[in-house]
Amino acid sequence: MERKTIKRITASVLLVSVIASVTGCLKPTGRLACHMTQKETESVSETEFRLLDKPWEQYAGDKDKKYDYLKDKVCLGKEYGALVYGKPCFVNMLPEGYDGGKGEIVFLYFSSKTSQTEEHLITFDNYDDLKKKLRAEIDAEIKEGYQQVPANENYDTIITLYDAIMAGKTEVIDQSLIDEYCEYYFQGNTSSAEDSMYWDFDEAQVSKIRDSIHEYHFYDEELDQKFTVHVTTPPSYDASKRYPALVLTDAVWRFNDVAALFDAMEKGEAAPQFIITIGFEYDTDGWDNKVRANVFCDHKKEFLDFITDNMMPYLNRTYGFDTDDSTLFGHSQGGVFTHYAAFNYDRYENKPFKNYIIGSPTFWTPYFTDVSDYEEYKDEYGYFGRNKTYDRNLFITAGDQEDSDYEEYYGDNDSTLEGVNHLKERLDGHKVTTYKVRIYSSHHYQYVPGMLLEYVAGK
Repeated sequence: MERKTIKRITASVLLVSVIASVTGCLKPTGRLACHMTQKETESVSETEFRLLDKPWEQYAGDKDKKYDYLKDKVCLGKEYGALVYGKPCFVNMLPEGYDGGKGEIVFLYFSSKTSQTEEHLITFDNYDDLKKKLRAEIDAEIKEGYQQVPANENYDTIITLYDAIMAGKTEVIDQSLIDEYCEYYFQGNTSSAEDSMYWDFDEAQVSKIRDSIHEYHFYDEELDQKFTVHVTTPPSYDASKRYPALVLTDAVWRFNDVAALFDAMEKGEAAPQFIITIGFEYDTDGWDNKVRANVFCDHKKEFLDFITDNMMPYLNRTYGFDTDDSTLFGHSQGGVFTHYAAFNYDRYENKPFKNYIIGSPTFWTPYFTDVSDYEEYKDEYGYFGRNKTYDRNLFITAGDQEDSDYEEYYGDNDSTLEGVNHLKERLDGHKVTTYKVRIYSSHHYQYVPGMLLEYVAGK
């Protein structure tokens, strides 16, 4: 071979290497082309699994100096209520002069299903028995839908209060200060990250699978937004095999589902697959509907660009997904987004998902009805004007009791169940046969964990 030819080949190889490096797709696997900019590629990092360390706590600010001294005290009001190291606590006090023996208290039980507070009388033999019965009440709240992290924090606060009362380490303060501080606190003026910026998960269950979870941090230029992405490999993961991916939005709520899905795979109740969760960076409040709506409703195209052309291709080079069986899931505003994704996939070179779960889509939410292309959802964003057939699989879900949850917001728009029914009618009109609708006996979100388990089990 002539030296000139060798130089040409070498130059070509070098050029390909440079281009691959710039786009972030060094060794593309499967059929996903990476379209990341150089800035986006350089910003990606894989870190140790940080979730269990509660990294959002580092972003906590100081409370207003006016109340700063309360964070070191356990205070009782003259009439009712208490402050435990700066956190309000509303619970019936221990019997006066309680010494650790028998007694009774009234526990204020919050029902997530009815959004009502109920009074439950707890009769106990001793202090250990009281703590056990209080724990049972808290667990019942969690089972009914109360988020696990705040529920557990409530239990810890109550026990801290009772311990302080029994040890005589409380300070009685004027009731007006309790009232003033609570008004300040519940208006969101306190800036403690523990109050609003946490991820809901069972620490013990997630700890069991931490070695299978890989944490990535992405930056997207279109959205000017950072994301924390976790990839959970299936039990007995074999890197030489291809597995489908189940991608879950709203990672702030999904980690108990990750643990349960992993357990189902381990027991042989579900086929092995990757579980990928997409969340905001730890310095962002993922519970805030305005934050969520910014990507799910206002900038759903840019968010779909990020998933389709950045995140999935980048991860695919390492994991090699089976895109012929991968799934994208979103619930509530996330369901609005998944509906958008399901009927705009055809606009992309990459097609990382064959299946879409549209969970309780809130087409009525003010965050969505205010966006410029709102009405286009009623025509599936023109999909059937561009295509004669539909070749993806849809699983559309909702709870049969959820319409009453947000009735005040519907106005002239469809409720959640009406929106699902009208979507079904439109799909039938276009002779789509690759969809299934399941309405669960549930309010807005309580059905989701069981639904996901049923889905991976193929039921």
